[in-house]
Amino acid sequence: MSYGGGPVYQFDAARRPDSEFQPGSLSLLVPGNEGRLLDARRTPMLIVGVDPHEGTFEVEIRAFEDSGAQWSLPFEDIVGYQFAASSRIAPEHLLDHYTQTVRRLDRPLLIDADPEAHAGTLKLLEAQRRHAADWLDARDLIVVEVAERIVTREGEATCARLLQAYLAELDLLEIDTAFAHRFVSNPRSGELVKGHAIVLAELGLCAFEGKTVRSASLFDGDWSRQRRAEHLIARMAFTRTLWERATPHGPPLYRAMASDGELDRHSTSSFVSATFSLDVATDHFRGGPTTSTAAILRQPLPRRRLLMTFLETPAMNAPFKEAEAVLIGPAGTSLF
Repeated sequence: MSYGGGPVYQFDAARRPDSEFQPGSLSLLVPGNEGRLLDARRTPMLIVGVDPHEGTFEVEIRAFEDSGAQWSLPFEDIVGYQFAASSRIAPEHLLDHYTQTVRRLDRPLLIDADPEAHAGTLKLLEAQRRHAADWLDARDLIVVEVAERIVTREGEATCARLLQAYLAELDLLEIDTAFAHRFVSNPRSGELVKGHAIVLAELGLCAFEGKTVRSASLFDGDWSRQRRAEHLIARMAFTRTLWERATPHGPPLYRAMASDGELDRHSTSSFVSATFSLDVATDHFRGGPTTSTAAILRQPLPRRRLLMTFLETPAMNAPFKEAEAVLIGPAGTSLF
């Protein structure tokens, strides 16, 4: 990695051309098949498992910052991958099963944000924000040189310790750690992040636009709707208050988009990833060899929508260094 305008992400300059691979399809859902993502870097991966009941396949990332990570993805996402020409083909009976599973599970789920729930949630957020403010005021919070942290793309250890202590007192630290790690690696892996997004809609904060739930245990145990709601409210309140204390004037946020076709500006996203670093946004903007359309957006820091940032979140500082912020989905005329 480098700073000051150089490449932000690892990549393989000698990667093989797309012509040596075949498009992803259900017939290639066979453990042991090797391929790569259709991202700008053509990230290598290996299929390590298939779950016909929940309609998911598990991949292991084989290169770059997230090497070794394992993702669980819906069958229909296979079209976002390409495979070696020598890949094995699933037997006909399994392919029929996979096709039926996709027909059963590849269905939209839309949840509007309830205005009445929204009003009640805002009251809970304000009460939690006052609690976070009192909690932080009783401790020694240094003035953070945010501009310097953005340049180095490294969080602040004191802020991380304060977050962990605050959430531990609320018995929410394990949930926060698991959520942050999953979001940083791949928010589409499994349904952990989807569960939070659904609860976000039920709280009235952002409509949910996605697919039907696949896991019957999504809201079981520590991941109940109540616990997820408590985490979202506590995390938003703490992060907003921390940034108010750490820097009086929030820096702007950037969001870059790149596509092999047209850019999609119409879908609803419950959580929005953005960056404080123009270098990071520019690297996303560059895209890859097949990128045809790209854009960079900039807007003032929307403190009320902050969920978590690299400043206080350890998972956002390794293996990626993106000076990232995660926002609750936009409303009104917000750019992102």
